[in-house]
Amino acid sequence: MISRVKVFYLVSLFFIAEFMPLSTYADELVDPPISETKHNLSVCALFKNEANYLKEWIEYHKMVGVDHFYLYNNGSIDRSVEILIPYIKEGLVTLVQWPNRLPKHQIDNSMWALSTQLPAYENAAKYLALKDTKWLVVLEVDEFIVPVNAKTISEILEGYDEYPGLQVVSDFFNTSLENKLPKRNLIIESIELTSAPDQKIENSVEKTIFKPEYYTSFYWPPYRCNFKDNKHAAKLAKGELRINKYVNRSKGGWQFGKIKEKLHVDNRMITDEEAHTLLECGYEIEDQERAIYRFVPGLLKRMELDTGWNW
Repeated sequence: MISRVKVFYLVSLFFIAEFMPLSTYADELVDPPISETKHNLSVCALFKNEANYLKEWIEYHKMVGVDHFYLYNNGSIDRSVEILIPYIKEGLVTLVQWPNRLPKHQIDNSMWALSTQLPAYENAAKYLALKDTKWLVVLEVDEFIVPVNAKTISEILEGYDEYPGLQVVSDFFNTSLENKLPKRNLIIESIELTSAPDQKIENSVEKTIFKPEYYTSFYWPPYRCNFKDNKHAAKLAKGELRINKYVNRSKGGWQFGKIKEKLHVDNRMITDEEAHTLLECGYEIEDQERAIYRFVPGLLKRMELDTGWNW
């Protein structure tokens, strides 16, 4: 019997071949990877209607060492592209128009992941980023990579240069009990730890920062990678590098806004296993560590909140 992993992989290859994009950014033949690249660390993301969040997300990641973004626009009808224009002119963002690859009536979460999401990531890893970036990571616009003690992600990557990739785990945060983001607050100022949404197989709580030069394919669940020569990614401790994922950014999104009992517990005083158990029981925990908070002052200046910039 063929395993789900093999089925997913084979179906992914079919969709990648069948729906390879026609894009002004990706229609040239690709030469073999070269040792010197234009970018050290790049982010790939598929987005739709993220105008309220893109600026903070981009400016934050610029602060922590990301020097390029491959952004795939999945049919936005808000001001997302307008927000990105200065970054495109600067050369910081490569924008690709990436509509759904299946009719609306055929799309569910799994089919959307297979037909639209994963091929976008494959396009970045195997085409756009292959020659131009040393390290690549796939993120969503509600995910922020946090170097816990280092100033930048790049400082951490330097210590793992012999590896083809690094696996990074996620913490989930509830941005607001009122089911909306308080006016003029940054996303990264949210501090309530919450459990992950009911997990569908296409949603992963781990991401991999990887070298496109050694990458061959994603495998189940998405975002984990196979590498050439049977190489394996190193798994980083949460105390070194982590991802903060901020759910419930706006009403009608993740529906995480129901009131949950708060535990006034310093999360630094309990183990990851104890925290996981409490979160699975429906509690939320106050994040007293607030590792990302040291980036707030610099990000506020970048966001120009002190001079009247509004959400």
